[in-house]
Amino acid sequence: MKKYLSLLFTGLIVLSMYVTPGTTVKAAETNVVIAATGDCSCHDVTPILGAERNKMVSDLLKSEVFKNKKMELKEKGYTWNGAHGIEVIRINSNGMILIGVPFTKDQQTVMAAFSNGIFLGPENM
Repeated sequence: MKKYLSLLFTGLIVLSMYVTPGTTVKAAETNVVIAATGDCSCHDVTPILGAERNKMVSDLLKSEVFKNKKMELKEKGYTWNGAHGIEVIRINSNGMILIGVPFTKDQQTVMAAFSNGIFLGPENM
């Protein structure tokens, strides 16, 4: 009898994970759909998240290229928004990984793009 009761409650818990609104499973599915069909006209990109993203961001923040560009932009009046706003994407067609670092000046945010330790732009910063 204990086994049947345990099986019944386990099934109820698993079922409730998929049926109840606002579950993490549905949230993950929603994020995938947004990433695939979002406002971006570039459907050929995949966001990199989690530990892989954190490792890439950490490597960038330690690099001399980033430190030099950050100091240069600070001299021009830009402020760095912190590591939480950094976006990492992979371009699926060629496998290139881009890291976008947000900088703000006069309440306007501009993304500085880096790839493989090289500053890509925007040059008008």
